[in-house]
Amino acid sequence: MSRTSHHPRRALKVALAIVGAAFVLTIAALTIKPSWLGERLRAQVEAVATRSLGRKVTIEKLDAHLLPTPGATITNFRAEGADSEPPFLEASRVTATVQLWPFVRSLGKDVRIGSVRLVEPTLNLVHHEDGSWNHETLGYPPKGPSGASGSDTAIEHLRIRDGVVRVMDQETKGRPAVVALQDIDVDLNHVERGQPLEGKVRMAVAAPKQNVELDLRVDSLPQGLPQAGQPWPRATARLRGKDVSVSAFRRFLPASATEYFTGGALDVDADLKTDQGQYVLSGHGSAKGLRLRGDPANGSFAFDSRIDPNQPKAAKVAFTRIALSGPGVELGGTASARLEPARVRFSLAGKELDLEHLLGAMPPRSAPDEARPSNTPPISKRRGLGEVDVNGTLRIETLRHGALTASDVDVQATLSGGALVLQRGTANMYGGRANLTGSRVDLTKAQPVWSLKATLDGMDTAKAFQALTGHSPLQGAASGELHLSGAGLDWERVRDQMTGTGTLRLREGVYTSTDLGATVAPAVSQGLEALGKKGASESVRKAEQGTRFKDLNARFRIQDGWVSFTQSMAFDSDLGKGTLDGRVSLDERLELNGAIQASQQFVSNLTHGAVPLKAPVSVPITITGTLKDPQVKAGSPTGIAQGLLPAVPVPKEIKGPANQARKGLEGLFQKRPHEKR
Repeated sequence: MSRTSHHPRRALKVALAIVGAAFVLTIAALTIKPSWLGERLRAQVEAVATRSLGRKVTIEKLDAHLLPTPGATITNFRAEGADSEPPFLEASRVTATVQLWPFVRSLGKDVRIGSVRLVEPTLNLVHHEDGSWNHETLGYPPKGPSGASGSDTAIEHLRIRDGVVRVMDQETKGRPAVVALQDIDVDLNHVERGQPLEGKVRMAVAAPKQNVELDLRVDSLPQGLPQAGQPWPRATARLRGKDVSVSAFRRFLPASATEYFTGGALDVDADLKTDQGQYVLSGHGSAKGLRLRGDPANGSFAFDSRIDPNQPKAAKVAFTRIALSGPGVELGGTASARLEPARVRFSLAGKELDLEHLLGAMPPRSAPDEARPSNTPPISKRRGLGEVDVNGTLRIETLRHGALTASDVDVQATLSGGALVLQRGTANMYGGRANLTGSRVDLTKAQPVWSLKATLDGMDTAKAFQALTGHSPLQGAASGELHLSGAGLDWERVRDQMTGTGTLRLREGVYTSTDLGATVAPAVSQGLEALGKKGASESVRKAEQGTRFKDLNARFRIQDGWVSFTQSMAFDSDLGKGTLDGRVSLDERLELNGAIQASQQFVSNLTHGAVPLKAPVSVPITITGTLKDPQVKAGSPTGIAQGLLPAVPVPKEIKGPANQARKGLEGLFQKRPHEKR
């Protein structure tokens, strides 16, 4: 072998020897003084973490080591929170491995981390009073110098074990932070700009073991937040959740919304993909034992959403195949929601809906501000409803609210400016039809302010009274109009405060609680007896079949808990025509007075034709008591006799000149000053 052939080989050996010597010397130097590496790494980690998180990061202690693998162990890693907030992120122990040669070659400027492991980290999320979250400012450097050196850092593998997420709501003073997520395990590869990020996340959401899984891949992490017109990285993800507690979502909601969700479990399966620069999220879910402050219900749904990363607040999600069933509810249909401007559209239909369950899902009624509990939403939050635009239709075969029942309900409602308005609202009620179009509720007030417009046609009053009060004192087909206004939903309170007007028409009715004939007949009989028509009272009998009305018309106003007639209520009964004035309280008390014009036919039947009348006889009446137990009184026999005077033929024994007869009758009444009324 020639001398020249051995030259390259000898040169290579020499070069390797030099490199080996340098490596040994470097290791020896670092071994002699490892604190140099530790201090250098500590400063780099604090600077890079501060710049990346936009939070001041401090490390209590960093121990560097070379064997068996170059790296460091951090004690008490802490990313500060804003002002008086708790630390955003803290971990008692963090370990990391470092690629030694790039770090030594660049004199500490090129930090290439092989792997990072966080043990039992805690992330504190804070929901501010203005509705924002503390994580929304992540990535923005804190004000003032951050100490960043301009170096770049890449993490080959990030691992988190036994992580915890706590949530604090500043809307509720004194309320401690609550654990929302726990047992969090994260494995991410290539946490570096320009590299494809992929990994897995596992966690327990209000469960004793992990029940949520997320697999994700981002093709290439950008160098920074893409500007307008710049493409966002392609991403794919798969989310699976099993038996996720619905109430757990309350941890991420403001106090004003937590009362909506009180129980149930949710299964969800969703996929994320990238299409034409937008992220598409679609999947399906189901709910078991769902509780909305009421009885449990089951449901299912499918959803689809397209998110433009350049306009995330314009995201829209569409729900299809909605199905909800349970005690008092069976609904299905579609819905959609948009974040900004806040808009909701829905089209729901079903066989049954009990409004007590629906109202049970709403937050409790607010107390006055000075007496409102700390967990009651302030008026400013209720006014946030004014920023939501809601429009939709609801068709229900049977609608209930307590004893009230309606069928074939067809409603189109809008929520605009915080006011819920029925653009269309019709329903069948107790054999008749009700139209509530134009009714309105202002939901931004502490006590919802409402105005009711109702037109009733052909409603069976017997069925209505029986359902609402348990007895049916009034029968017949009722029609009319109501214009009422009030505040709140508590009937005991609303009853005495609401105001309004209305009309009522009753056809072929029966007042079953009393027989006016049984009251009027004895009074007429006594009046006839006072005129010398003895024996007529022997024909009086009680019909015990109530009082029949051929026609009844009334106009009234409602104020201070009373229905007061604005003009005499007129009716045509089997006794004759009548009128009533006065009022009826909304708790069914009666304060009425009026008169019955006893017909010639009624008196003829009463006396078996013995006393023919020339004209109807006016019988004064008063009605007190209650609708269920009315107390009816007729006028005095003397007064009735006076009313009978022009209608009854004068007895033979006092016949004569007209003036003589009149004087005789007047004298007859003058002898009865003690007659009771």
